[in-house]
Amino acid sequence: MANDITGINSNRSQLSTNQSASVKSRNEATQNSNTEESSSVQGDRVSLTDTASRLRDIEQQLNTASPVNSERVQAVQTAISNGDYAVDADRIADKMLAFEDFINK
Repeated sequence: MANDITGINSNRSQLSTNQSASVKSRNEATQNSNTEESSSVQGDRVSLTDTASRLRDIEQQLNTASPVNSERVQAVQTAISNGDYAVDADRIADKMLAFEDFINK
């Protein structure tokens, strides 16, 4: 018993061509649906609440502000240089205790 195997490669290439066409058709359909979805998304809008707008403004101010109060630093440096700077140990202790209470809450 003999099997005829002529044309096997041509059948495979035809099958491959059919599969490629099918994949191409699916890709085009997906692209078309994505285009339709993106065109409807373009009409969407976002609006911020007043609170969000204020928070955004505060954030922008903080980003542009200097984290160091240069005038205060200069005043303390001058007081230290002149020997006029006095350390209030009770005030420092009170602030440390208040900070610790704040952290432990």
